[in-house]
Amino acid sequence: MNLYNLDIAFNATAENSTNEVDSWILHLEEIKQELKQYCSKKKYNNQDLIKSAVLLKASANKSILKAIKNYREFREYWSKCDGLNSDTPFIYEHSKHKRDYLKHVKEYRLFKSKLTKR
Repeated sequence: MNLYNLDIAFNATAENSTNEVDSWILHLEEIKQELKQYCSKKKYNNQDLIKSAVLLKASANKSILKAIKNYREFREYWSKCDGLNSDTPFIYEHSKHKRDYLKHVKEYRLFKSKLTKR
């Protein structure tokens, strides 16, 4: 009976972590739009250093977004494979991408605060 309860708890955790990944993707898409707006602002057009910093941050955002989307596809593939019973890759990959996402968001917030102080 306890084993069955653990299975339910893991399924709920897997579902919650899938929702979490979807939230990360939505947030990174919003950041992508913000960076696009910063690139198009006229007050930054004449300042090459700021514009190149924005483009660099947009490139980093694109890279993280692509990695998380690939991870999302991996999760979908993994959930369809019945023969793979180990949850370790799920846990490892999720924590790795969560760390990368949180680090990127922290750096972006710092970048945005410096950019808007000007």
